[in-house]
Amino acid sequence: MVDRKDLDFQTMKEYQRFSPDSVNGSDSAAGLKRNIEKDDNKIIVTTIQKLNNLMKSEGDLAIYQKQVVFIFDEAHRSQFGEAQKNLKKKIQKVLSIRFYQERLFFLKTLWVQKLRQVYLVANYILMPTDAIRDEKVLKFKVDYNDVRPQFKSIETEQDEKKLSAAENKKALLHPTRIREISQYILQNFRIKTHRNQGSNKGFNAMFAVNSVEVAKYYYEELNRLQK
Repeated sequence: MVDRKDLDFQTMKEYQRFSPDSVNGSDSAAGLKRNIEKDDNKIIVTTIQKLNNLMKSEGDLAIYQKQVVFIFDEAHRSQFGEAQKNLKKKIQKVLSIRFYQERLFFLKTLWVQKLRQVYLVANYILMPTDAIRDEKVLKFKVDYNDVRPQFKSIETEQDEKKLSAAENKKALLHPTRIREISQYILQNFRIKTHRNQGSNKGFNAMFAVNSVEVAKYYYEELNRLQK
């Protein structure tokens, strides 16, 4: 189960690469219904939207009474709302395996017939460190920079209670600190994103902050500096 069309196609490709002719895909709720009714033991890859449309249009399907294993990719985006309510109402006998981080993951155990064996898969949901070690995801590239002298004490603080104090929040959002970080980004962006190598264009970096408010401060400062 995925939450958008591009993941639908990508997931099918990965299963097919691992085991040719192992999955069924569909372009619509009607196609999904045909795949569910087939007796070919193939894994069915679909979006949460297609399943929800099928459940709303079909009040009585045989699968509603069967044991079903759902594997949710990007589960944090598909675990709420109408679709999940309908799923829980329609299909009672469910084992859910939910992934919350991007990873390339092959579920060889799912080619078995008995539901009890599928539980083995649930015990092998990779954490980030395991996934990196097993070469299922790319390594993190961490590049630490020297802290600004004026804010060294707050930037190296490890105590979360102290970091959450009002005066420390004020220090972290100090205009001078935001300006220096913004200047560093503008000065090093092309180098860090390999902008000068080949065809590296478009969006290939992410700037993460802890709130919309902070994002606005940096947005305004980056615009000001670029002018």
